[in-house]
Amino acid sequence: MKNFLYDIGSKTAKKTALNVEFDLLRSSEGDNATVAALPFYYSDEMFLNSACGYNHKLCILSLGLTMTTFAVGNEGDEHVRKALIGMGFNESSIKSRKFDKTKPINDSCAYAFAVKKLAGTDQKLLSVAIRSHRYGGEWVSNAHVFSDKYPGYAAGFKSAADKVYSALRKYISEQKLDKSKLKIWVVGFSRGGAISNNLGHLLNSGLGIKKDNIFVYTFAAPNTVEDKNWVYYDNIFNVLSEMDVVPRVPLRSWGFRRFGTDLRLPCESRRGTECYTERLGVMRERFAEIMQAIDTPDNTYEPYKEQEKVLDMLIAYSDKLFPSLDKYAQDGYQSFIMDYMSGKIYGSAVDMRRFIRFLVDGDEEFAEELCGMLEQWDSMGAMQKAQSIGGLNLKITSMLKKHLSGDTAPALEMLSLGLGVLAHYAARLTADKVTKSGQDNYYELLIRLAVDAYHVAEHSPVLMQHWPEVYLAWLLSGDEKTLYRTDGYRRLTIK
Repeated sequence: MKNFLYDIGSKTAKKTALNVEFDLLRSSEGDNATVAALPFYYSDEMFLNSACGYNHKLCILSLGLTMTTFAVGNEGDEHVRKALIGMGFNESSIKSRKFDKTKPINDSCAYAFAVKKLAGTDQKLLSVAIRSHRYGGEWVSNAHVFSDKYPGYAAGFKSAADKVYSALRKYISEQKLDKSKLKIWVVGFSRGGAISNNLGHLLNSGLGIKKDNIFVYTFAAPNTVEDKNWVYYDNIFNVLSEMDVVPRVPLRSWGFRRFGTDLRLPCESRRGTECYTERLGVMRERFAEIMQAIDTPDNTYEPYKEQEKVLDMLIAYSDKLFPSLDKYAQDGYQSFIMDYMSGKIYGSAVDMRRFIRFLVDGDEEFAEELCGMLEQWDSMGAMQKAQSIGGLNLKITSMLKKHLSGDTAPALEMLSLGLGVLAHYAARLTADKVTKSGQDNYYELLIRLAVDAYHVAEHSPVLMQHWPEVYLAWLLSGDEKTLYRTDGYRRLTIK
């Protein structure tokens, strides 16, 4: 296997520097995923400096460790345990929870703790790896944003983080760890990243350990906390892609954000075409190397041009549908989406076929017509598309008049908004091509992304942005000086 990460022959590396082979779940295989392996560089030296300074090698290692928490079937903690032992953590110190085959409950998470002595010091390192994919019924908690019990926080993430924090305090006591000589390393991806972000806040504010000794690295993490409860921590680093929809929710318009520093990976509209194209070329080389190493060389990274602008448009429509957290929670959207997610046992990306049928439960004819249009989209001409969209909009208008109630309003309103986007596109599609504005391209691309997601799910350009392999390829393509933007997020308005 090609060692494309880091050379362990560094003259400054201690004897504890080594390459560790991590078993990882292949994201490209969806619900049929199997395990592959990649080498990652580890050294105790990564933890000898202050956690308040970003360490790019540690960031890459952190993503690797969190990827070992993904599990298939009844494997449990097998892969994360192997990774921890490979880095020199004491096997007898490893404690994991909720990695077993039983169905997990909402607002909880699996995790693994382990301890090791840092070579040449009297200090110990405590690793906290949060399971970040394949988490069963825990996936429902992603949509659990509002709760009276957790005002000012995304409830599902906060509740899970509180449980981990309580368990961690107990673990420290049981292991008789001296807090004055203890360093903590927390990692998580996606939902696991949001939980890790909350956990970083709890550790910084209540554990009694200096912030210089609390290392928190999250990846593709959703937003976790409202502005009113936000605190800045310079030892929490959140690596994000603006082409990935997951870090955009819960909505910023509701006041949600993340603790710590957001490190935004390159995208064209924020970085500029020349710079982005250069960085993208290197990233694609690293991605090809990763996919070759894990025996899936047929996957290529081909994002659409200015895809992040189309995502901005999608979020703008979401703001219109959910103008406030109160509407989301009190008008039935939260419970409706959680009901859908409860049927997705493995926590995979949204299956659009299944979601459409869930939206129009009880009207199979309408579901078949809508799904049929998406399935035949690429073979349809412009006028046929416009006519199909017009017919569907007439039907949804009739459905809205007849069935709009507390139980059905979320589904029908979501359908209505989606078909409204299609209608806007259809009107432009049949207009004079000479007067076509730039906005037409964005609407066309938004629908293209939806059609791709319908047909190929995780392999679509929009859902692929959430692959950990994509994040890893970006990290391997440069360093903190060439990769990140750290200025505040600004959504671009498309008029």
